[in-house]
Amino acid sequence: MTAAEFHIPRLETSRLVLRAPAREDFAAYEAFMLSDRSHLTDRTPRKVWHLFAVEFFGWCLDGLGHWVIERRDGRPVGVAGFSHPSYYPEPEMGWALYDGFEGRGYATEAARAARDWARDRLASLVSYIASTGVRSIAVAERLGAVRDDEAVLPEGASPKTCLVYRHWGSA
Repeated sequence: MTAAEFHIPRLETSRLVLRAPAREDFAAYEAFMLSDRSHLTDRTPRKVWHLFAVEFFGWCLDGLGHWVIERRDGRPVGVAGFSHPSYYPEPEMGWALYDGFEGRGYATEAARAARDWARDRLASLVSYIASTGVRSIAVAERLGAVRDDEAVLPEGASPKTCLVYRHWGSA
């Protein structure tokens, strides 16, 4: 069987490459999603596989999705990109770094490259961040996003546990 063919752009920064996912990327993604660092409440291998597929399936449906963040030496360090499932009121940019890669500026660098790529493609862009996600809040603020307490939350989200940081536009 061959993989479906469609274009996922490759983005490069001084230290990172944002690239299309491969099946081989799943093990690192799964390890992160099953760890306590993930905000995933249903931590099962089946759920993680579905999330992996959904994070990258956006490229097929919407022409945007997530990239694998890779250091220039070829080591995957996380994921970053965009989601707009039916239960999100507007497009969302998210990022996650795998264990051992935090605190080096990789999330900010990757998210900045993704955000800049999307600037002329999306009318609005937010990040839905867990209220306890102090590192993700710091990344959003370094990117210039502003907390928007008036924004509509994703279906099922609570204002006590989910914060909205707006990069641009309005819902």
